[in-house]
Formats: sequence, structure tokens, C-alpha cells
Amino acid sequence: MSSNLQIGDVVIPGRVLTAPMTGVSDLPFRQTASALAAPYVATEMVACDSFVRQRPDVVRRAAIGDGLSLMVVQLVGREAEWIAKGAKLAEQAGADIIDLNMGCPCKEVTGALSGSALMRDPELAVRLIAAAVESTSRPVTLKMRLGWDEYWMNAPEIAQRAEQIGIAAVTIHGRTRQQFFRGQADWRAVAAVKQAVKIPVIVNGDITDLESARMALEQSGADGGMIGRGAYG
Repeated sequence: MSSNLQIGDVVIPGRVLTAPMTGVSDLPFRQTASALAAPYVATEMVACDSFVRQRPDVVRRAAIGDGLSLMVVQLVGREAEWIAKGAKLAEQAGADIIDLNMGCPCKEVTGALSGSALMRDPELAVRLIAAAVESTSRPVTLKMRLGWDEYWMNAPEIAQRAEQIGIAAVTIHGRTRQQFFRGQADWRAVAAVKQAVKIPVIVNGDITDLESARMALEQSGADGGMIGRGAYG
């Protein structure tokens, strides 16, 4: 397996990615991670409607600064119009990759029918994905969970439909939304997504060191691993 990971027209010199994390992956964090050789860093979650309306604190989340290895903007929303406008704005801001959040389990986000709540409405999820892909020339990726709960594990189906629309890669956190961050991430369950698509699949959840990264890649068959909470103390 190559040591590089290709997402659309972007070649990432490595297979360990840094997750978008609200309240953590701000510009100073991303600059520090990049200086420490992280090949992929992403913004905090950026709400599309507030981003388009230029709300200062939200625009700041998508800030570009010197010394970044890669500019990845993660967007969240539940209306195709705002997703499309947000993707266009992210490209204009200099995004190399645009990531769609359909995995956040927080009640504030799912209560607004965004984040992982979209996994309960695959038809809407597909419309939002299409809106983003059609509105930008940059690679669009998708981050989600295994499903809403243990009875609704539809990540393989959504990934398959997303690939048909033009999604360039998918990241799967190995838990359902209802698990939040409890228990152990199920890396083996991510293998079903890998088998369902030809695009790169990135495994996420409980990767904290070299050993766990190797185990996650081996058990999932994924093309890369994403470190979230393991990246900060």
C-alpha cells in the first residue's frame, strides 16, 4: 500500500489525518499540527448558513493562515441552498478539500436535524451531498458514523450513494450516534463501508498511538486513519 493517500486531485503525503474538532481544531491548533508534520488538518465544524451570512465567529473558524499543510473546511447544515453556498464560499476561501459533517452526535447539532441526524434521512443526506458536489470544483468528502443506532447501521448504503454522486472519500467513526463516545470504536464494522465503495475510506475513533492506528487499519481495511480526541491532552 502506498504511503500517500489521494483524495480527488489532492495527494496527501501520509495516511494519518487530523480530525475536525469543534473548540479544538482552530487555526493555531492546525498551524501547530502542521508544523509537527501532520499532512492533513481540518477546520472546526462550520455552519453553512452562518458562514454565508459572514457571522464573524463562524468565518474565523474557516480562517486560512500561513504554514498549513492543507486547507480542509468542514461544513454542516441541513438545507441544500446553504450547503451549496457554503461550499462555493469555502472554495473561494482557498479550501483544498471540502468535508461534509454527517457524524456529529451533539444534541445541539442533531436537535437541529444536522450532523448524524442526517443518517436517519438518507434522501435528504443525498440531496445535501449533491448540492455540495455540484457547487464546487474541489473534492468533497463525507464524515459520518456507522449509523444512528445499532438497528440503523446504514453507513455502507449512504457511502455507496455518495460515491455515485461524486464524493471523493468517506471517513467513518466506528460508533453509532447513540453511543456518543461510549464503549470502544468498532473498527471491524468499518470494513463493510470499505467493501461497498471504491473511493478512499478513512477509519476514525479511538486511534491514539501507532499500535491503535495499525490495528484500526488492519481491522477495517481502510486506506487511512483519522485521529480526533487522541490528538490533544
